[in-house]
Amino acid sequence: MTNTLTDSEFYRVLSCQRRRLAIEFLWDAAAPTSLATVADAVAAVESGVDPAPRAVRESVYTSLRQTHLPTLERYGLVADGDTGFHATPAAKRVVRRIRDTGPFGLRWSEQYRAIGVLGLCSVVAALAGIPLFGAVDPLLPAIVSLAAYAVTSAYHAWTLYPRGSRSPRGNTVEEEWQPTSA
Repeated sequence: MTNTLTDSEFYRVLSCQRRRLAIEFLWDAAAPTSLATVADAVAAVESGVDPAPRAVRESVYTSLRQTHLPTLERYGLVADGDTGFHATPAAKRVVRRIRDTGPFGLRWSEQYRAIGVLGLCSVVAALAGIPLFGAVDPLLPAIVSLAAYAVTSAYHAWTLYPRGSRSPRGNTVEEEWQPTSA
């Protein structure tokens, strides 16, 4: 039997930088990857040197093997196959949360900023009578940009919180976040 992963468990699982780096690396690899390759990549990021010093690589390798990858595997975020570790489909939401990226690969703040700047420029262009924009009422680009902002905000909230929750502060995550059987 599986238990639903609560928000506190979710944050506890991802509270360690090595786990976050490992799951991001495996997601980006998009193919089964050896433990040594994952450890080398994580060690390089942690040490700021590529390749990382041997002692750092060994420390990362050991902690990934003994603690971090088994934890991620227990919660169904990575799987260990015959050819190495790979991220599962459930890892997509984790990586998006880690990176705070929206559907276009941009940070959410960048998307909101782009909508605001485009909306402001469109309204100013309509007020200034710039060709193509001068023919429309300035209220139209303002309404369109506000609608785009509202739709983006709703989608952002929908992707971050459980769909079955009554409120954005629900204490469980979606079905895909259920840990695998122990």
